[in-house]
Amino acid sequence: MGLALPQSFADCMRDETTAQEQLSTVWGTAPVALRDRCEGEATAGGSQSYVDLLTCVQMAEWAKSPSTATRLRGASKDRNSQ
Repeated sequence: MGLALPQSFADCMRDETTAQEQLSTVWGTAPVALRDRCEGEATAGGSQSYVDLLTCVQMAEWAKSPSTATRLRGASKDRNSQ
């Protein structure tokens, strides 16, 4: 299926911290309904994830206006190669 090997704990925590920092810039301006929906999605699997929360907000923003969506950098194994 082309899936990458599991991340180390340190890599996972770094991704969560980065996502939390990026969320701090957009969370306050996101509509309450979007925040509620994304919180539900980010906790649906039983564990909370800032990466999932950020992805939900980014996807909603992109779906609203693909050409003007803020380009936030989410978690990615290739994030340092850009």
